[in-house]
Amino acid sequence: MTKSNSYLKVFWELLKTDFYVYRQSMVDWVINTIIWASCTIISFAYIFPIAGMTKDFAVFVAVGTVISCIYWDIWSTSYTFIADLEGERTIDYSLTLPLPNYLVLTKYIVSYAIKGGLPALITLPLAKLFLWNSMSFHNFSILKFTIIFLLSAIFMGSFSLFITSRISRMTQIENIGLRFLFPIWFFGGSNYSWKMIEGVAPTMAKINLINPLIYPMEGIRVAVLGQPGYINFFVCVLMTIFFTILFGFMGINKLKNRLDFV
Repeated sequence: MTKSNSYLKVFWELLKTDFYVYRQSMVDWVINTIIWASCTIISFAYIFPIAGMTKDFAVFVAVGTVISCIYWDIWSTSYTFIADLEGERTIDYSLTLPLPNYLVLTKYIVSYAIKGGLPALITLPLAKLFLWNSMSFHNFSILKFTIIFLLSAIFMGSFSLFITSRISRMTQIENIGLRFLFPIWFFGGSNYSWKMIEGVAPTMAKINLINPLIYPMEGIRVAVLGQPGYINFFVCVLMTIFFTILFGFMGINKLKNRLDFV
């Protein structure tokens, strides 16, 4: 067996172990996603229109919720990772295996993509259930959706590792959500498109292009609702890949130093 095949086998076994543990709490993850998505969709579809908001906006928000559901798992995942580093340090076992250190950490990215991505898939069926005739899949592209969904899930895993690498102790977990995750999400296209911002505040729109979340948000809406009104799909794909590599590289290197890899 070649070295690369050996690495692949160990990597796969670690992933299977993670997924086995994940299966035990998967129902809870799905329930949490259903509650999050349902509250969001119902509010925008049936409550906010009373105050004058158009019903079409509910479809816009519902599609973005797919990405939001994956994104907000970063908070709990970072908590779990830091708790392990300050407690039992189960990661030390993985570091004793015949696998390069960067692949051990890359495993966390892939594992996050699976854990965060699978429950989020239920969001679109929920949106259709609550919105029914208001939500059309006429412009839906399964190819574009598959591409941007998978890339977004991997990006979130990479970003999660980056966030975790910047947390030095458990007491910082509470701050990371409000000071870092929330502003990125709020200005990252969760409730409005990039072109909407460009129309009223062009300078702010240009600055917002450095927000890594804007590209998964725009890309998923292109895949479901069609291209008009959003950033070009292929730009979204390329920028999502760019930020995945960037945050993955920085997160892995920071954690390697923190864990005193040799």
